[in-house]
Amino acid sequence: MADLNIGTLIEELARRYGVRLDSNDPAITIVILNQLVLENAIEEFMDSIDSRLAEFEASVQKVEYQAGKLLAEKVSDAAACVRAALQKDIEGAGLKAAHLVYMVDQAHKRPAIIRWLAAGLVAAIGLLCVGFYIGMYLHL
Repeated sequence: MADLNIGTLIEELARRYGVRLDSNDPAITIVILNQLVLENAIEEFMDSIDSRLAEFEASVQKVEYQAGKLLAEKVSDAAACVRAALQKDIEGAGLKAAHLVYMVDQAHKRPAIIRWLAAGLVAAIGLLCVGFYIGMYLHL
């Protein structure tokens, strides 16, 4: 790779500026040295970027874990609130249902009580009449 780039540089210098250099020229050596230093700096930079990316990914995972934990707590709290509200609604509905059952029971009891009172009154009148009839029959 270095030979190809150096060859390209030598050809470009000759074409543009009319300067002819040999691959053993000290100027070429300086260019190669600069290229090696640059490649080394790029490698170090890439290693630094890789380590920073790894740290960033670890931080992101930590944040995701904490966010997930916080979300789970909030969902649990919300579910508990919903459950409590539903339980309260169920208890209220149970009280209303019990009251309705009581009212229906009372509505059904009233006609039955009236029927029994009427039957008792008829029976009492019938017994009274029978008593008068027997009393008149025995008195004579």
